Amino acid sequence: MKNLTTGVTLGIALALAGCGNDAAKTENVGIARTTISGLVSLLPSFGKDDAEATPIDQAAQQAAIARSALELNAGPVMLVSLEATNTNTAAAMVGENGSMRTYNTPAKQSLVLRNGLLAGTRGFGNDVMSARIDEISALILGRQAGTAVRTPYYLDGEGIERPLPFDCTVSLGAEQSFAIGDTPYTAMQVAETCTAPNLSITNSYLVTADRQVVLSRQWIAPTLGYVTLQTLRP
Repeated sequence: MKNLTTGVTLGIALALAGCGNDAAKTENVGIARTTISGLVSLLPSFGKDDAEATPIDQAAQQAAIARSALELNAGPVMLVSLEATNTNTAAAMVGENGSMRTYNTPAKQSLVLRNGLLAGTRGFGNDVMSARIDEISALILGRQAGTAVRTPYYLDGEGIERPLPFDCTVSLGAEQSFAIGDTPYTAMQVAETCTAPNLSITNSYLVTADRQVVLSRQWIAPTLGYVTLQTLRP
């Protein structure tokens, strides 16, 4: 497994060690249905075929990572899935300043979220240095259709931050009821379609009435593609 330090790897190994019989394997897959692999079909940009294409072993891996992360961390925890590298890991909150939260993976990669929307990364390569997302986040968190601009900033070859402005349209889908572990949620599908010169992306969210982003699939950068983030403990 990638992006896991010794402590988390040990926790996962112990979790998987109990999966030697069919009953334990069934239990592990059952837990996995409330992690990314089991919930991703609820996002507005994903259909039934996408969810069914997720291998069972990946779902079980996500479940094991989630259980281990919750056991090893007392505070807020997310499950993180990077599509470009097919990597699953966990991220625990290490700092909070108003609406901004910083989460670190065991590999010391950082995700900066503002009210659940990606505002920066570190340690992934081709990182988002910062992002102007006030207008778009107001629509997404308010579960309102409309248009706005989002502007992430990336370093150029000379180490200077350069903007990549997107024109974005927010549309709403259906409300979805589901559970993560023992916690029930009702959240609305929110899709954010954005265009820039020679580039088009779609971010997807499940947003509760109290403005919590429970599950999302968000674009990081051209070489990194999308990351799926799921709240394990808010």
